Amino acid sequence: MRRLLALLLLTSAALTGCQSKATGYGGNLTFAYASNVEPENFVKPLAPGAKLEVVALANGSDDEELAISKAWSSKPGVLVVESVDARAIVLRGIEPGVAEVEITATDGAGKQVVDKMFFHVARPATHGLEHACTRDESAAYVRGANVDVFHALATRDRRPLVGYAYVPVAVEPRDALELVSQPQASQVYRYRANAVREGVRVRSTVDESTLTVTIVDRAELRDAELHAPETMLEGEEGYAAASVGFGDVPLCSQDALTKARSLTPDVCEVTAKLDDDPSPDSNRWQLAQVHALKMGRCEIEMTLPELAGGRGVVLRATTKVGRVEYPKGAGLEGKWQGAALVYLLTRAAALGFVFVWTIRRRRR
Repeated sequence: MRRLLALLLLTSAALTGCQSKATGYGGNLTFAYASNVEPENFVKPLAPGAKLEVVALANGSDDEELAISKAWSSKPGVLVVESVDARAIVLRGIEPGVAEVEITATDGAGKQVVDKMFFHVARPATHGLEHACTRDESAAYVRGANVDVFHALATRDRRPLVGYAYVPVAVEPRDALELVSQPQASQVYRYRANAVREGVRVRSTVDESTLTVTIVDRAELRDAELHAPETMLEGEEGYAAASVGFGDVPLCSQDALTKARSLTPDVCEVTAKLDDDPSPDSNRWQLAQVHALKMGRCEIEMTLPELAGGRGVVLRATTKVGRVEYPKGAGLEGKWQGAALVYLLTRAAALGFVFVWTIRRRRR
């Protein structure tokens, strides 16, 4: 669950621009860089070889980026300014130590402003590699899908390291996985699996932690389970969710094509349309929206047509639909309304859990 929430944080950081910020020595500029790792802590170090993109904000502003004209490092043997453009500078760690970085920028009134801030460079001591969906050492992924390896790169005194373009990981065999990105804002290495393989090792060169990856063809997958609410109330909306398995090994690529329908359309409506893309009646989140219409047995059918060699896997579940009826009598209706409210809140929390647990975000 924690890893799946981290995937959502990855999307959030990309969309909302979560940043670590600090005011320069002179109070003229705010230095900022994208990070969802301890964003309140600006002084996280870079590893030697890692890069960090830094922007200059108008002091006191959250989003007014200033045009940068130049930048320099007080100790290029520790931290070098690799590139400068109007939008940002790129720093690269060289050796452990502390260096000051000075930025010259132009504010909204056309005035040049100068300010400095210090940056640390430190060597990593722990890495802590983890699969996207489990803390087990082994996991399976679908050929052609992303293989997201999370990490917690940190110094010996547990300071998290930031940056990108630094991946102290060995993949064996080397061509089994293709590295496609390492977002600055998040602790994840994104690989792509282009061929079916077993026993792929992903090994940290920092602390020797190792993961095992199995790459499977989607058509090989046959095991799936449908999770649906046991009960719903008339007028209530909720979700049914499918999970796909691969024997005893956790399958992290939960993004099978999904279609759904109601076998009892007079009792409930069931669709695979989702709010963010309502046009096709299908999705890759393995979710079905359920709308309870009246009392009875709601029969839900979900189809995953890509599985089982293209023959597809059909899943069914039953949800009982009921209603809240208030007994006649003074004072009793309020008590029943309170009980109904508690029930609805409990059901909403349960459905919310299922929704978050099932979402496998396309990346960003």
